[in-house]
Amino acid sequence: MMTALLLLLATSSLGPEPTSGTTWRQTDRSLALVTDGCVVWQFNLEDNRKPCFHPLTIGGGPSFTDFRPKDHPWHRALWFSWKEINKVTYWDEDPTTGRSPGVTEVTGVTFTPNRDNSARIALEASYHPPGQPAVLTEHRELAVSAPETSGAYHIDWQSRFTAGASDVVLDRTPIQGEPNGASWGGYAGLSLRLSPTLKTWQFSDRDGPVKALWKRATWMAFSGSVDGGKSASIVVLEHPSSFRHPTPWYLISDMPYFSPAVIYLGPHTLAAGQSLNLRYRILLQPQAANAVAIEAAWRKYASEP
Repeated sequence: MMTALLLLLATSSLGPEPTSGTTWRQTDRSLALVTDGCVVWQFNLEDNRKPCFHPLTIGGGPSFTDFRPKDHPWHRALWFSWKEINKVTYWDEDPTTGRSPGVTEVTGVTFTPNRDNSARIALEASYHPPGQPAVLTEHRELAVSAPETSGAYHIDWQSRFTAGASDVVLDRTPIQGEPNGASWGGYAGLSLRLSPTLKTWQFSDRDGPVKALWKRATWMAFSGSVDGGKSASIVVLEHPSSFRHPTPWYLISDMPYFSPAVIYLGPHTLAAGQSLNLRYRILLQPQAANAVAIEAAWRKYASEP
Protein backbone atom coordinates (compact mmCIF):
# COMPACT_ATOMS: atom_id res chain seq x y z
CA MET A 1 0.00 0.00 0.00
CA MET A 2 1.36 3.41 -0.90
CA THR A 3 2.00 5.65 2.07
CA ALA A 4 1.39 9.38 1.92
CA LEU A 5 4.54 11.45 2.30
CA LEU A 6 4.94 12.98 5.73
CA LEU A 7 6.97 16.17 5.48
CA LEU A 8 8.39 17.93 8.50
CA LEU A 9 10.30 21.21 8.25
CA ALA A 10 12.41 22.49 11.15
CA THR A 11 14.74 25.44 11.52
CA SER A 12 17.25 25.49 14.38
CA SER A 13 17.48 28.65 16.46
CA LEU A 14 20.92 27.66 17.77
CA GLY A 15 24.30 28.82 16.53
CA PRO A 16 25.54 32.13 15.15
CA GLU A 17 23.82 34.33 12.64
CA PRO A 18 24.01 33.08 9.03
CA THR A 19 27.11 34.03 7.06
CA SER A 20 26.63 37.30 5.20
CA GLY A 21 25.32 36.67 1.69
CA THR A 22 24.29 33.09 2.52
CA THR A 23 20.66 32.00 2.83
CA TRP A 24 18.50 28.89 2.88
CA ARG A 25 16.10 28.19 0.02
CA GLN A 26 13.47 25.69 1.13
CA THR A 27 10.34 24.16 -0.37
CA ASP A 28 8.30 21.10 0.53
CA ARG A 29 10.49 19.14 -1.94
CA SER A 30 13.97 20.64 -1.60
CA LEU A 31 16.52 22.30 0.63
CA ALA A 32 19.37 24.42 -0.75
CA LEU A 33 22.19 26.50 0.66
CA VAL A 34 22.61 29.65 -1.46
CA THR A 35 25.57 32.04 -1.39
CA ASP A 36 25.34 35.38 -3.22
CA GLY A 37 22.46 34.02 -5.30
CA CYS A 38 24.30 30.82 -6.33
CA VAL A 39 23.40 27.35 -5.05
CA VAL A 40 26.19 25.67 -3.07
CA TRP A 41 24.25 22.41 -2.71
CA GLN A 42 20.65 21.27 -3.02
CA PHE A 43 18.79 18.17 -1.86
CA ASN A 44 15.75 17.16 -3.95
CA LEU A 45 12.72 14.91 -3.57
CA GLU A 46 10.66 13.54 -6.45
CA ASP A 47 7.46 11.48 -6.25
CA ASN A 48 8.40 7.79 -6.01
CA ARG A 49 11.84 8.42 -7.46
CA LYS A 50 15.22 8.37 -5.80
CA PRO A 51 16.00 11.53 -3.75
CA CYS A 52 19.31 13.15 -4.64
CA PHE A 53 21.79 15.98 -4.17
CA HIS A 54 22.05 18.25 -7.22
CA PRO A 55 23.78 20.54 -7.79
CA LEU A 56 26.88 20.06 -5.69
CA THR A 57 29.35 22.93 -6.05
CA ILE A 58 32.15 24.58 -4.14
CA GLY A 59 31.30 28.14 -3.23
CA GLY A 60 28.44 28.30 -5.71
CA GLY A 61 30.69 27.67 -8.72
CA PRO A 62 29.93 25.30 -11.61
CA SER A 63 28.10 22.12 -10.64
CA PHE A 64 30.24 19.03 -10.22
CA THR A 65 27.20 16.75 -10.63
CA ASP A 66 25.16 15.65 -13.64
CA PHE A 67 21.40 15.10 -13.29
CA ARG A 68 19.52 12.71 -15.59
CA PRO A 69 22.04 12.70 -18.49
CA LYS A 70 20.76 11.51 -21.86
CA ASP A 71 22.77 8.29 -21.82
CA HIS A 72 21.42 7.22 -18.39
CA PRO A 73 18.43 9.40 -17.41
CA TRP A 74 17.98 7.42 -14.19
CA HIS A 75 21.34 8.72 -12.92
CA ARG A 76 20.61 11.42 -10.35
CA ALA A 77 23.86 13.23 -9.47
CA LEU A 78 24.58 12.06 -5.90
CA TRP A 79 21.96 9.44 -5.07
CA PHE A 80 21.36 5.92 -3.77
CA SER A 81 19.69 3.02 -5.52
CA TRP A 82 19.69 -0.74 -5.23
CA LYS A 83 19.86 -2.52 -8.60
CA GLU A 84 17.58 -5.49 -7.86
CA ILE A 85 15.57 -6.45 -4.80
CA ASN A 86 14.02 -9.93 -4.99
CA LYS A 87 14.62 -9.91 -8.78
CA VAL A 88 12.71 -6.62 -9.24
CA THR A 89 14.71 -3.73 -10.75
CA TYR A 90 14.89 -0.49 -8.76
CA TRP A 91 17.68 1.16 -10.78
CA ASP A 92 16.71 1.53 -14.45
CA GLU A 93 13.59 3.42 -15.54
CA ASP A 94 11.12 2.89 -18.35
CA PRO A 95 11.93 5.61 -20.94
CA THR A 96 8.23 6.22 -21.55
CA THR A 97 6.98 6.45 -17.96
CA GLY A 98 10.20 7.49 -16.24
CA ARG A 99 9.44 4.88 -13.55
CA SER A 100 11.40 1.89 -12.29
CA PRO A 101 9.67 -1.51 -12.00
CA GLY A 102 10.35 -1.34 -8.26
CA VAL A 103 9.17 1.67 -6.25
CA THR A 104 11.49 3.76 -4.07
CA GLU A 105 9.02 5.69 -1.92
CA VAL A 106 10.00 8.39 0.56
CA THR A 107 7.44 8.12 3.36
CA GLY A 108 8.80 10.80 5.67
CA VAL A 109 11.43 13.53 5.69
CA THR A 110 12.70 16.18 8.10
CA PHE A 111 14.75 19.16 6.92
CA THR A 112 16.75 20.98 9.61
CA PRO A 113 18.68 23.96 8.20
CA ASN A 114 20.83 25.60 10.86
CA ARG A 115 21.86 29.20 11.30
CA ASP A 116 25.55 28.28 11.07
CA ASN A 117 24.90 27.03 7.48
CA SER A 118 25.05 23.34 8.39
CA ALA A 119 22.00 21.13 7.90
CA ARG A 120 20.52 17.75 8.77
CA ILE A 121 18.12 15.75 6.66
CA ALA A 122 16.40 12.61 7.93
CA LEU A 123 14.19 10.47 5.75
CA GLU A 124 12.31 7.20 5.76
CA ALA A 125 11.99 5.17 2.57
CA SER A 126 10.06 2.11 1.50
CA TYR A 127 11.11 -0.26 -1.28
CA HIS A 128 8.35 -2.33 -2.80
CA PRO A 129 6.78 -3.59 -6.04
CA PRO A 130 3.93 -1.31 -7.23
CA GLY A 131 0.87 -1.57 -5.01
CA GLN A 132 2.50 -4.03 -2.60
CA PRO A 133 3.82 -3.77 0.96
CA ALA A 134 7.42 -2.82 1.66
CA VAL A 135 9.97 -5.60 1.27
CA LEU A 136 12.74 -3.31 2.58
CA THR A 137 12.74 -0.06 4.55
CA GLU A 138 15.45 2.54 5.06
CA HIS A 139 16.21 5.16 7.68
CA ARG A 140 18.68 7.71 6.25
CA GLU A 141 20.52 10.46 8.14
CA LEU A 142 22.35 13.15 6.17
CA ALA A 143 24.45 15.82 7.85
CA VAL A 144 25.94 18.59 5.70
CA SER A 145 28.67 20.63 7.34
CA ALA A 146 28.88 24.41 7.17
CA PRO A 147 31.26 25.44 4.37
CA GLU A 148 34.71 26.52 5.49
CA THR A 149 36.18 29.85 4.41
CA SER A 150 37.83 28.00 1.50
CA GLY A 151 34.45 26.64 0.41
CA ALA A 152 35.19 23.05 1.50
CA TYR A 153 32.40 21.08 3.16
CA HIS A 154 31.33 17.47 3.64
CA ILE A 155 28.22 15.32 3.72
CA ASP A 156 27.89 12.52 6.28
CA TRP A 157 25.63 9.78 4.91
CA GLN A 158 24.22 6.99 7.11
CA SER A 159 21.60 4.49 5.94
CA ARG A 160 20.07 1.60 7.87
CA PHE A 161 18.17 -0.92 5.73
CA THR A 162 15.78 -3.41 7.35
CA ALA A 163 14.16 -6.40 5.67
CA GLY A 164 10.42 -6.83 5.96
CA ALA A 165 8.48 -9.98 6.85
CA SER A 166 10.53 -12.14 4.44
CA ASP A 167 14.17 -12.50 3.46
CA VAL A 168 15.38 -9.93 0.92
CA VAL A 169 17.87 -10.69 -1.86
CA LEU A 170 19.95 -7.67 -2.93
CA ASP A 171 21.46 -8.38 -6.35
CA ARG A 172 23.05 -6.75 -9.40
CA THR A 173 23.91 -7.47 -13.03
CA PRO A 174 26.44 -10.35 -12.94
CA ILE A 175 30.08 -9.41 -13.48
CA GLN A 176 32.50 -11.01 -15.94
CA GLY A 177 33.42 -14.55 -14.94
CA GLU A 178 29.91 -15.26 -13.65
CA PRO A 179 27.09 -16.88 -15.68
CA ASN A 180 25.65 -14.24 -18.04
CA GLY A 181 28.25 -11.82 -16.73
CA ALA A 182 28.76 -8.41 -18.33
CA SER A 183 31.73 -6.05 -18.42
CA TRP A 184 29.45 -3.35 -16.97
CA GLY A 185 27.93 -5.51 -14.23
CA GLY A 186 28.24 -5.14 -10.47
CA TYR A 187 26.92 -1.65 -9.74
CA ALA A 188 24.44 -0.76 -6.97
CA GLY A 189 24.47 1.56 -3.97
CA LEU A 190 25.65 5.10 -3.29
CA SER A 191 26.57 6.68 -6.63
CA LEU A 192 27.99 9.89 -8.06
CA ARG A 193 27.33 10.86 -11.69
CA LEU A 194 29.53 13.83 -12.40
CA SER A 195 29.65 16.62 -14.94
CA PRO A 196 31.21 15.68 -18.32
CA THR A 197 33.50 18.70 -17.86
CA LEU A 198 35.37 16.56 -15.30
CA LYS A 199 36.39 13.78 -17.73
CA THR A 200 40.02 14.86 -17.44
CA TRP A 201 40.00 14.20 -13.69
CA GLN A 202 41.63 11.10 -12.19
CA PHE A 203 40.65 8.50 -9.59
CA SER A 204 43.07 7.72 -6.79
CA ASP A 205 43.24 5.94 -3.46
CA ARG A 206 45.91 5.60 -0.77
CA ASP A 207 48.13 3.65 -3.22
CA GLY A 208 47.99 6.26 -5.98
CA PRO A 209 46.12 6.58 -9.30
CA VAL A 210 43.43 3.96 -10.00
CA LYS A 211 42.73 3.02 -13.61
CA ALA A 212 40.95 -0.31 -13.17
CA LEU A 213 37.18 -0.76 -13.45
CA TRP A 214 37.04 -1.71 -9.79
CA LYS A 215 39.26 -1.85 -6.72
CA ARG A 216 38.76 -2.46 -3.01
CA ALA A 217 39.60 0.64 -1.00
CA THR A 218 38.77 2.43 2.23
CA TRP A 219 38.35 5.70 0.33
CA MET A 220 38.32 6.93 -3.24
CA ALA A 221 39.16 10.39 -4.58
CA PHE A 222 38.31 12.03 -7.90
CA SER A 223 40.44 15.07 -8.61
CA GLY A 224 41.57 17.47 -11.30
CA SER A 225 41.64 21.01 -12.61
CA VAL A 226 38.78 23.49 -12.79
CA ASP A 227 38.35 26.89 -14.43
CA GLY A 228 41.11 29.40 -13.77
CA GLY A 229 43.87 26.83 -13.40
CA LYS A 230 42.75 25.80 -9.92
CA SER A 231 42.15 22.26 -8.67
CA ALA A 232 39.33 20.53 -6.82
CA SER A 233 38.44 17.07 -5.58
CA ILE A 234 35.51 14.94 -4.53
CA VAL A 235 36.40 12.25 -2.02
CA VAL A 236 34.26 9.49 -0.51
CA LEU A 237 35.40 7.95 2.77
CA GLU A 238 33.86 4.67 3.88
CA HIS A 239 33.49 4.05 7.61
CA PRO A 240 34.83 0.70 8.90
CA SER A 241 31.39 -0.09 10.36
CA SER A 242 29.84 0.06 6.89
CA PHE A 243 28.52 -3.17 5.34
CA ARG A 244 31.23 -5.18 3.55
CA HIS A 245 33.98 -2.67 4.30
CA PRO A 246 36.32 -2.22 2.48
CA THR A 247 34.07 -1.92 -0.52
CA PRO A 248 34.91 -2.71 -4.15
CA TRP A 249 34.68 0.68 -5.87
CA TYR A 250 33.12 0.80 -9.35
CA LEU A 251 34.81 3.45 -11.53
CA ILE A 252 33.96 4.84 -14.98
CA SER A 253 36.21 7.75 -15.90
CA ASP A 254 34.61 8.59 -19.25
CA MET A 255 31.15 9.34 -17.79
CA PRO A 256 32.48 10.13 -15.10
CA TYR A 257 30.86 7.94 -12.42
CA PHE A 258 31.97 6.23 -9.24
CA SER A 259 30.40 4.21 -6.47
CA PRO A 260 31.23 2.12 -3.41
CA ALA A 261 29.46 -0.88 -4.98
CA VAL A 262 28.69 -2.98 -1.92
CA ILE A 263 27.36 -6.01 -3.82
CA TYR A 264 29.84 -5.87 -6.73
CA LEU A 265 31.40 -9.24 -5.91
CA GLY A 266 28.18 -11.01 -5.03
CA PRO A 267 24.54 -10.65 -3.96
CA HIS A 268 23.47 -10.53 -0.34
CA THR A 269 20.48 -12.07 1.40
CA LEU A 270 19.20 -9.96 4.28
CA ALA A 271 17.18 -12.14 6.64
CA ALA A 272 13.65 -11.12 7.58
CA GLY A 273 13.67 -8.40 10.21
CA GLN A 274 17.45 -7.97 10.06
CA SER A 275 19.34 -4.78 9.15
CA LEU A 276 22.52 -3.64 7.46
CA ASN A 277 24.23 -0.25 7.73
CA LEU A 278 26.05 1.90 5.18
CA ARG A 279 28.10 4.89 6.29
CA TYR A 280 30.09 7.39 4.21
CA ARG A 281 31.59 10.88 4.36
CA ILE A 282 31.68 12.80 1.06
CA LEU A 283 34.27 15.61 0.93
CA LEU A 284 34.08 18.49 -1.53
CA GLN A 285 37.40 20.30 -1.55
CA PRO A 286 38.85 23.30 -3.47
CA GLN A 287 42.22 21.60 -3.89
CA ALA A 288 43.69 18.52 -5.55
CA ALA A 289 43.48 15.19 -3.78
CA ASN A 290 46.36 14.69 -1.36
CA ALA A 291 46.69 11.06 -0.28
CA VAL A 292 48.40 11.88 3.03
CA ALA A 293 45.75 14.42 4.02
CA ILE A 294 42.88 12.19 2.89
CA GLU A 295 44.29 9.20 4.74
CA ALA A 296 44.45 11.33 7.89
CA ALA A 297 40.86 12.45 7.33
CA TRP A 298 39.78 8.83 6.86
CA ARG A 299 41.52 7.72 10.06
CA LYS A 300 39.81 10.51 11.99
CA TYR A 301 36.46 9.56 10.48
CA ALA A 302 37.09 5.86 11.14
CA SER A 303 37.65 6.61 14.84
CA GLU A 304 34.23 8.24 15.21
CA PRO A 305 31.71 5.95 16.92
